[in-house]
Amino acid sequence: MTGITHVICDCDGVLLDSESVALAAIIDGLDGRAPRTVLDAFLRPRLGMTLPAIAADMATELDLRLSMTETLELEAQVEARCIAEAQAIPGVLQALSALQRPLAVASNSSRPRVEAGLGSAGLRDLFGGQVYTPDVALRPKPAPDLYRAACAGLGGQAASTLVLEDSVAGVTAARAAGLSVLGFVGARHGEIGASRRLLAAGAHAVFDDMRELPERVTQWAVR
Repeated sequence: MTGITHVICDCDGVLLDSESVALAAIIDGLDGRAPRTVLDAFLRPRLGMTLPAIAADMATELDLRLSMTETLELEAQVEARCIAEAQAIPGVLQALSALQRPLAVASNSSRPRVEAGLGSAGLRDLFGGQVYTPDVALRPKPAPDLYRAACAGLGGQAASTLVLEDSVAGVTAARAAGLSVLGFVGARHGEIGASRRLLAAGAHAVFDDMRELPERVTQWAVR
């Protein structure tokens, strides 16, 4: 296998332990609309998707329908709580610094949310402005647009670029972009079956401790 020269990271659930915050914020925002246990079971496999995409699934599968205004209001609540409460994944700063490779972020979250989170966690300088979020030209995951743009922005080749992801939508996007994927399941929102789902979506391997990352990338490079 080609050695790894560039690394692209998802943000929520990989750099920031924020998916559990987002999960709680969505459930709180929908309080009274459906049982909390039902919402929890429905939402966990969909973390990493955009809120409009989650809302579309809720309408189909739970018969719980949100207006566009309600969706935007809930999205704002989630963003505010994630900015205020999310912390860096333990060990991620040291792990990424040890890689000594060009890094980028590709996230379905808004750019202000990503930038604020990276700044508060002390991670912003690692990425040198290489932050990719959905806009009019880049569709959100599971479309491959963000990962293709990040790979091109880094000047990397698909065969030698590794993606760190925690969601099925993200793994699907990265694989569609032709990139190798290492799944991360060490954030607080991880649950039984997460590793299996990431592997089924196309991740090449999974891990749950950021302290393992430098060695895993080194081993990948000598395969």
